[in-house]
Amino acid sequence: MRLLVISLLALSACNSKTTHQETETHEEPTPIAVPVLDTPIQRDLDRICNAEEQSGALHEAPNARATHVGIWLANNLESQQARDLSAKLVALAPEERIAHLKGVLREHQLSDCEIIQTW
Repeated sequence: MRLLVISLLALSACNSKTTHQETETHEEPTPIAVPVLDTPIQRDLDRICNAEEQSGALHEAPNARATHVGIWLANNLESQQARDLSAKLVALAPEERIAHLKGVLREHQLSDCEIIQTW
């Protein structure tokens, strides 16, 4: 009887130890921080930066993407500030366009911008 009680206690201790170890190794992954887009200009900057994906231009022929993005942005930007920025960016050389957009992103506490990779 005594041996049976000791065996049950040992088995119980092993099970609780295993369960404790399992919970330690199955922690929830830390979520990726996504910027909060509180203002129309922040939402528009997100649209500009991700315009190729959000507009569906990636499914267009490469030589038609810029036109597709331009039309989509004209129909989807909320703020006049972003429409003015978009018009200005088109007029700049690629290096100036990248530098200018990065500066605007910094002003609005944003950093990631997919479209810069294609310029």
